[in-house]
Amino acid sequence: MILAVWILALAIFLAGAVSGTLAMLVIGIRRGDRARHLADEPGTHLDAVTRNLLGVGVRTDCPAGDDRAEGA
Repeated sequence: MILAVWILALAIFLAGAVSGTLAMLVIGIRRGDRARHLADEPGTHLDAVTRNLLGVGVRTDCPAGDDRAEGA
């Protein structure tokens, strides 16, 4: 019984740590958006990977009015 409690506590702790880390990354990226630099190309490979992983500030190669951007 005590082992089950420890496993549950560890799972809750790890879930909170991962959620907190992702939240801090999103907050940091959104804060950088205030200067509108997310409309520019990513400065580094890590920038590009982070934007794609978190789904914030992801650029597309298609112009805004292009139908291919919507998957048509």
